[in-house]
Amino acid sequence: MPKLHLASLDRNDYIASINTIDDERSVRFATMSMKWWDRHFSWRSQGCTVLCDEQENHLCYLFYKIDRYNRYLTIHNIFTPLARRRKGYAHELLNMVFALAIKKQVKRFKLDSISKSLDFYLSLGVVYWGVNSVGDYHCDLPMPTEGLDTLDAMVKRSDVQTLVGGSLEKIYDKVNGNDTSLSCEQTQILDSDKLKMRSAYMLNPLLDIKKRAK
Repeated sequence: MPKLHLASLDRNDYIASINTIDDERSVRFATMSMKWWDRHFSWRSQGCTVLCDEQENHLCYLFYKIDRYNRYLTIHNIFTPLARRRKGYAHELLNMVFALAIKKQVKRFKLDSISKSLDFYLSLGVVYWGVNSVGDYHCDLPMPTEGLDTLDAMVKRSDVQTLVGGSLEKIYDKVNGNDTSLSCEQTQILDSDKLKMRSAYMLNPLLDIKKRAK
């Protein structure tokens, strides 16, 4: 892989960048991500992080936040335009951002994944505690202190209590009961995805810990 680096885009730069994307599906997701950021965060404090090559081509985009207490890295939206997929850019972008978070001694990370993104996140070692209120898969884990590529090993050597850490109530409140209030279509997707996730779907271990904590 050629030498890559990160850059930050303000709103105008972001619009100019996504206007160069050819495929409509990527443009729709890019626009949705921008509008979501407009509603929830200020572009003045932080924009979109983009992975660039030596020619300053924009390869992959990420919206993320680190809270002011350096407790959480939250991954919001990440996408690679269709023409640049299957080249490892999303992995490299996340790897660099995780490295920045580790330098700041961030304690944990979290994300919510749609069904279509499961394969990518499962390949990194991500596990899920259940589904959130809209049916996306919720992850909340300790930061792998040796980098993103050690996440899978960290998860495998840790017990459930270690993975939950001090965030039991936060995680439980995020996923509790949501799997029983899905639509028929969402339930079918969940049942299918459970077969794919296997032990990476950790709702039952979470509920067991919650019972013991009472």
